[in-house]
Amino acid sequence: MLDLRPPAQPPMTRAFALLPLLAALAALAAPRPAGACDCALLGPTFHPPYVPEAFAAAVTTTEEVAGLTCRPARRGRLACTWSARYVLTRAGATDVPLTFAYPTGADIVVRLGGDIVASSIAALDPRFGVGQRELFVTWPAGQVNDIVVEVRADLQIGPAACGCDAGRTTNRRRHPLVSPAGLPDYAVDYRPQPGPESVRLSLELRRPWREHRPGLFPGGEGRRITRDLRKDGDEPIKLAFKTPLRLDPGGPIAGVGLGFSPEGLRPRLRLGWELAWPQMWVHSLVIETDARARVAVIPAWELTYPRVPHRLVPDSGVGVGAPIQLAPLARPGVRVFARLGWLWCHLLGTFDVYPAFRGAPPERLGSLMLQFGL
Repeated sequence: MLDLRPPAQPPMTRAFALLPLLAALAALAAPRPAGACDCALLGPTFHPPYVPEAFAAAVTTTEEVAGLTCRPARRGRLACTWSARYVLTRAGATDVPLTFAYPTGADIVVRLGGDIVASSIAALDPRFGVGQRELFVTWPAGQVNDIVVEVRADLQIGPAACGCDAGRTTNRRRHPLVSPAGLPDYAVDYRPQPGPESVRLSLELRRPWREHRPGLFPGGEGRRITRDLRKDGDEPIKLAFKTPLRLDPGGPIAGVGLGFSPEGLRPRLRLGWELAWPQMWVHSLVIETDARARVAVIPAWELTYPRVPHRLVPDSGVGVGAPIQLAPLARPGVRVFARLGWLWCHLLGTFDVYPAFRGAPPERLGSLMLQFGL
């Protein structure tokens, strides 16, 4: 009978055949270099008054001052005010149309010579693009030829978009629904006109902050920093910074499993809330019960990765807690625990020791639970 099976390969040949697969897995699991996430942060963009080409030769900007002031808002956002001031000079007595481009969602007010000439509501339909709108103003011929243009825009700024994976911080990977904004990075772009040669910029953030490269402003807290910057052609000026001490909301946790106690094996249920601050230190407060007689409140603290190098790498951590048993006997205890899992699903193992207390003998309890986050 003819044997149609392929000839058997020696073990070494089979090992070499697996090398490409092993190399691909190693590349996926390998941590990224430190500079891999140095990407361009994308945020809302502001523009100075735009003069159409037919009128541009007759209008000159002699002074340009702009500033950004922000304060913390809900869900990791910043409530910011962009204010700008321009001194325009025209060579002839004619109507000059001006266009103001501003980010979608901002409320903007434009003043000419101190008088409000235009304003917007965030619910207006976009005039162009998805992220930008524009406002049209006429500088009438009857006004003076040197005029002060003031712009004020109020908006909320969320964490800046970036090409890197922003979903691997502790709060984000464990609670993707409650903590959608995992990175405390913010950015605002300003695209000035070629003239004048310099612009005066200021930045004020009412909490500690640290600026991204290139650092235009030194970090500060609750103070306004102003700098005169020379323009680099048509290149935008980026205000990109982070708030390293921001407290993220974290999210709820729920777990179910088995626990052992002096009564034997029983179900173990837990429900609570946890958050990470800073991102490597997880704080939690939960209620646990065996659904029969035991109830305990457990504050706990866990040390984990602030970021995981790859999605295939499990999220692990170890921690300690201070369980306070409420039933059947009120008594304090000590807990150690370990966690291992991916994203919002984890395997949690705990071990509690309750020392002798008010005549009651010491007790040792443990559990193995499957825990979920939202």
